[in-house]
Amino acid sequence: MRTDPSFRRLAASYDLPGGYKRIYLHHIRKTAGTSLYLSFLALGGEDPMEVWRRITTSPLPRTVSGGYAFTANHRMLLAEGAYFFGRSHRTASRQPLPTRTFTVTVLRDPIDRVRSYFDYLIEGDDPNAPGRVTDWERRMAWDGFDAFLDRIPPEHLLNQVAMFSERFDVSEATDRIAACSSVFFTEDFAQGLAGLAQRFDLPLEVRRARVAGARTVLTDGQRERLRSRLEPEYELLRRLAEDGIASASSRRPTDGA
Repeated sequence: MRTDPSFRRLAASYDLPGGYKRIYLHHIRKTAGTSLYLSFLALGGEDPMEVWRRITTSPLPRTVSGGYAFTANHRMLLAEGAYFFGRSHRTASRQPLPTRTFTVTVLRDPIDRVRSYFDYLIEGDDPNAPGRVTDWERRMAWDGFDAFLDRIPPEHLLNQVAMFSERFDVSEATDRIAACSSVFFTEDFAQGLAGLAQRFDLPLEVRRARVAGARTVLTDGQRERLRSRLEPEYELLRRLAEDGIASASSRRPTDGA
C-alpha cells in the first residue's frame, strides 16, 4: 500500500511555482498549524474535517480530495513525497523530506502559545474532532497552571525550539528555521495564509480550529515564572528578527521579549 502507484502518479502531476512538488508543514502545537492544515484540506471542495477524519481512520494516514493528495504524521510516507500537502509534529531532524519540498512553519509568542496549550487541555476537544489530545496530556493541567508548569516536559514547553533542535540549541533552531521556505506568525496568520495562496495560486481560506473559548489570566508571578523558563524561545525570536528571517508585526510588548 505504501507504494500505491495511484498516489505516485497523482503526486508526479504536481508542478508548483519555484519548481516545488509538494508542501510540508513543521507543525508546532498551538500556533494555528491545525487551522493551516484545514485550509489546505478544504482545497478539494469537501468539508476539511471529513478529509481529516479519512486520514486518521485510514490504514495509512493519507487520502485524496478533489485531486489533492494529503498525508500526515507517517514518517515514511512523508519521506517518500507522494502527496500535495503533508504535516507532522515530528522534529525536523527526525523527518526526512525529499528534494523540491516547500517547507512552512508557523511561530507564536511563547507565553501566548503555552497559555493557549493550557487552555486547550482544560477546555477539551470537540468530541467529533479527529486527532484528539491524549488523557495523559490533559492530566498535566488538572491542578491549575502552577502544577502544569511543574509537570510539562521541556519539549512541550519549548516546542518551538525543540521542533528544530532536539538539543534545545537556539543557534541550531535558528538555522533550521532559516532554511524553511516560509515562516510566519500566528499573530499574522491571515496575512501569512494569503501569502501562500498568492505564491501557489490557490484559493486558501482561513479556517479556525481548536480555538479555546476561555483564556486563562496569568498572575504577575506566573507570567514572570513562565517568561523566565521560556527565555530560549524569546532568544530564538530575537535572532530570527535580527537576521531578517521572521518577526511578528503584532506581538504585544507585554508578551514579547
